[in-house]
Amino acid sequence: MYRVPGTRREWKERLRRTYLLVPLAVLLLDQLTKVWVRAELTLNQPVHVVGDNVRLLYIQNEGAAFGLSVGQYSSVVFLVLASLASLLVLYLLLTSPKGDRMQRLALGLILGGALGNIVDRVRFERVVDFIQVGVAGHYWPIFNVADSAVTVGAALLAYTYLRRGNATAG
Repeated sequence: MYRVPGTRREWKERLRRTYLLVPLAVLLLDQLTKVWVRAELTLNQPVHVVGDNVRLLYIQNEGAAFGLSVGQYSSVVFLVLASLASLLVLYLLLTSPKGDRMQRLALGLILGGALGNIVDRVRFERVVDFIQVGVAGHYWPIFNVADSAVTVGAALLAYTYLRRGNATAG
């Protein structure tokens, strides 16, 4: 039977576990979309979702986010870097200020996104990317759910630090 936490410590622990659900949810959504893409889309064949502005285009990316590459060992280099960064983000998430929900959400999004791409690198030595957006034939590099989570998480994290800086300066 489920018991409602009664002590302050129990509530804090429950909240901490809740913030670990964010990276797990991002990881699950990322991997499910990639399974769907591998099963339903043809490599390098665009599917128009909103005209030419939003397309699904399945590619396999051996580089970093947005196709960045450091040569023939890109996959291994980015696997190591992403793993180290994930450990740092996990540490920051577990030790983040107790009252800063936005910072914890941001770190959870970053961690979940990083883990999503790490899973791909370990399993396939490349990352599945499939979302392409653009205007008038000019496209942003192709990305996936994990990349989106990292980007949104990084923006939220920057906002929390800017907000904190303005609060202490004012």
